[in-house]
Amino acid sequence: MSDLPVRRTERLHPGRVSAQGATYYVTFVTKNRAHWLASQAGREAVITTLRDWHNEGDGAIRAAVVMPDHVHVLSVLGRKLTIGRCVSRWKNKSQKASGNEGKWQRDFWEHRVRTGESMEDYGLYMLLNPYRAGLVSAGASWPGWWWPDPNCFRFASALDEGGTPPRDWQNYPEDRFRELGLGKESDGDE
Repeated sequence: MSDLPVRRTERLHPGRVSAQGATYYVTFVTKNRAHWLASQAGREAVITTLRDWHNEGDGAIRAAVVMPDHVHVLSVLGRKLTIGRCVSRWKNKSQKASGNEGKWQRDFWEHRVRTGESMEDYGLYMLLNPYRAGLVSAGASWPGWWWPDPNCFRFASALDEGGTPPRDWQNYPEDRFRELGLGKESDGDE
């Protein structure tokens, strides 16, 4: 008997809507939370896959962060693929590009960023994720972070030359990001 909780990913499908031009915050996870994305090859496979999709021009990546066992992506959905097809493509291509180093868990979690929600909050949460998880020290940059156009985030102007956030941001309380994914605007300020 496994110590892992029973997955109920079938609950992710009902009500899933793919809206062309909408911004989605997506999370997908490695199988059994294996840390194969901690390797440079795993990280680069995901970032290259996302970069290639972005450069094709049917949709756009706003930001992505590759953590050791999961990936967060903030993207604008294009006209050709549903959000499910995009994530499936990202997972398949990155797994192959990594030399099948690791596998992906079935399904993913997504949230369509609603009117009134700040894309800025999602980008900042993603930027700070490796710092808040203790994976990188203050003053260092995270190699698994990618954003094609930093100018789409106001907080970019406050980062240092290496893209590192101010130390006080790295200690934001959990409440700062509590409303993300719930369709509510944060009351935090940057």
